[in-house]
Parts: sequence; structure tokens; C-alpha cells
Amino acid sequence: MRKTNSAKLWGVICVVAASMCYGITPILSNTALKGGLPADFLTRVFGSAPAQMLQDPASAMPNESVVGFGMGLACLLSILVCLITGKSLRVKGRQAAELALFGGGGFTATMLLISYAYLCIPAGTTIVLNFTYPMIVAVISAVMFKEKLPAAGILALIAAIAGVALISGLGGGDAIGRKPALGIPLALLSGLAYAVYFLAGRHASYSSLDTSVANVYITGSAAAICFLIAALTGRFRLPPTGFMWLVLTSSAILGYMIGLRLLLAGIRLLGSTAASALNTLEPVFASLTGLIVFGETMGPLKILGAALVVLGAAVTIIVCGKKPSSAE
Repeated sequence: MRKTNSAKLWGVICVVAASMCYGITPILSNTALKGGLPADFLTRVFGSAPAQMLQDPASAMPNESVVGFGMGLACLLSILVCLITGKSLRVKGRQAAELALFGGGGFTATMLLISYAYLCIPAGTTIVLNFTYPMIVAVISAVMFKEKLPAAGILALIAAIAGVALISGLGGGDAIGRKPALGIPLALLSGLAYAVYFLAGRHASYSSLDTSVANVYITGSAAAICFLIAALTGRFRLPPTGFMWLVLTSSAILGYMIGLRLLLAGIRLLGSTAASALNTLEPVFASLTGLIVFGETMGPLKILGAALVVLGAAVTIIVCGKKPSSAE
């Protein structure tokens, strides 16, 4: 029991740390998508706005290329880590297929669907609809894998999703958007894709692989998918400046290398249901990052939302400590 509780504690630490990474990486992705950083932010940090870092539409990159280069750089760095540590990159045929389909495909589909939904409905609405994925994970886990959370865990999950809604500003301003008939299904599909990715990390044939090795195949297949889509749609673009290369490399290390590895480890130690519930901390960290870096404000509703998410995460941690997952 002590070993099980220790493993669950490490699982909690991994998922919370991964949520922190994913809460920071949107700043890097948005920097590449917008071609640089805002002048007021640069002035606040450096006392002036360095020209090479200043936001320039001519340097903006398409989202398929941003994700593709981020994943590709993460794959190369992960291969380097495996070579240095002496870990074999050999996997079985089924593992390679599932890593490409559920790992790389699920992760890529999530990110691209979210970015497309942003064009149709407000970001807050998109985030809330995407974060229905813990409920999808809980339902599929209960029906197919007998991996259940007790009533307290389900209530905590509901509280966390309600908190995400408040943090994202759902109900404030234009909550519908210009193309809701397209944006809402895209956002919901992104949640389904992320649920598949989460469940595969726990139940697919590659769940027993070392996380560094799995990381190579997930990021590599995701990069290949993104580059293929970018080439077919005419949206492939090389990073235009050294600063863009630095931004994408930082995103690769923080999000697609460290964050992805931590998340995979957390899913294996906690189970997909509990890990997905804890991962609702991601928008809280994203809001705090925006507050610190860009000077964004957090009104009473956002503060209440953050409190609900933290409360839900705390209850999930307690539930994980008291009751071992039936999937173990």
C-alpha cells in the first residue's frame, strides 16, 4: 500500500507539473502565430522593444507549421536524450502503429481542432468545450475499462469543469461567435481527440514503454502529420528569424518534451480518469502566466473559477490517495 500511495503521489506531481508546462507554452505558440511579442510587454521587460522580437505580421507562421516544427524539434531532442542515456528505440509493430495513430494522431488532432475552432468561436468557449474531455475519459473508462472515480471524484470533476468555464469567460461578451455551427463541433471533437490520447496513454500497447521512447514516436508522428497537412494546404513555412527558431525550440522543450513526458508518466501512475481531472489545472496556470507576463487581469469570476479548479484537483488527489484504481 505504501508503494501504491508513493506511486500515486508521484503521479499527482507529474500531472500538476505537466499542467504548468502546458499553461506556459500557449505564450510561445501565440508568439510564433503572431510573429513576435507585443511592444508593451517587451518594453515592460527590457525597457525597450527589441526589433527582432517585436510582433510583425510578416513573420507570423501558420498553426500547422508551428505545431509541426515544435513537435519535430521535440522528436529530435528526445532521440538525442535516448542516445545519450542508452535507451533502445526499438518498438513492436503494433506499438509503433498505436503510437502514431493514438499518440501522435490524437495529440495533433487536439491541437489543430482547437486552433481551427478559435477562428469560429471565442477562445473561452473553445477552451470550455475542449475541457469536457475529462468527462469523456471518465465515461469511457467506466464503461470499457472499469476504471471509476467515486461520487466525490465525479463531483470534483464537475466543479473543476465549472471553474474552467468561469476562467475562460464563458458567458461574458460574445459567447457564441461568428460560426457556431462549425466552431462548436470542432471544439467538442478536440475534447474527444484529447480523451482518446489520454486513454491510449493508459491502455494502448505502448503504455509499458519508457516515456522517453514513447515521446520520440508520438512527437515524430505528430510532426509528420502536421507537415503533411501544411504541405497539402499550402501552409508550410520555415521559421523566418532566429528568434522564431528560439521560440519554437523553447516550446518543443517545455511543452512537447518535458510536459508530454510528465503527462504520460502521470497517466500511467494515476489512471486516465484521475489524471484528466487533475489536468484541468492547465487553464489556471495559463491564466496566472497571462497575469504575470502580459499583465492580464483576473476578475472575481476568474478567481472563483480558479478556486473551483483547485478545489476539484485537491479532492481528486485525496480520492487517489484513499482508493487504488481498479485498473491497477
